Amino acid sequence: MEYEATALRAVTGTTIRPGGLSLTDRAIEFCPFADGAELLDVGCGVGASVEHLRSRYGFDAKGIDISPKLIAEGLLTNPALPIFEGMAEALPCPDDSQDGILCECVLSLLTEPLQALAEFRRALRSGGYLMMSDMYNRDSLTRQIETWLFENGFTLLLWEDHSCLLRELAARLILANGSLEGLCCTATGTPGYFLLVARKE
Repeated sequence: MEYEATALRAVTGTTIRPGGLSLTDRAIEFCPFADGAELLDVGCGVGASVEHLRSRYGFDAKGIDISPKLIAEGLLTNPALPIFEGMAEALPCPDDSQDGILCECVLSLLTEPLQALAEFRRALRSGGYLMMSDMYNRDSLTRQIETWLFENGFTLLLWEDHSCLLRELAARLILANGSLEGLCCTATGTPGYFLLVARKE
């Protein structure tokens, strides 16, 4: 997905991804976070999920994004929002410091996804939760992400297919713009969309 694309953002709003905050809420409901839990949103965009996690759940949520344009836009709307420029492959936080990491529609865009997963493990406390949604190849007999999680010391707790949300987004883009401008899929084969929750062991 081209997150800075005007056509895409006109359809998705501030979340800039399929499912919006409903998938975020689904992931949070699955994780027994304590009040004030420290969460990091990797690829936070303008900070919609960060603001949601703080206002609805009372979490100490922060966000990073590689796009200075999106960070600046988020801070223009809410100067107090704790969102910063940063990379998934080099998280700006200490070891064992986060109760949860949120990564929504980001991993499939990275050139070094394994480095990002290693960083997620480093930053999470023991027993911390990784919550991800992203595109994947529905034709594959094995899901590559499951292998990557296992190799990085995570236990998969939840996997849900939400490919209908990807189809809905594609239809809305076509209706609004006459094309799929802004929606690019890195997965080969039949593109799908998943939500997962994994725990650092």
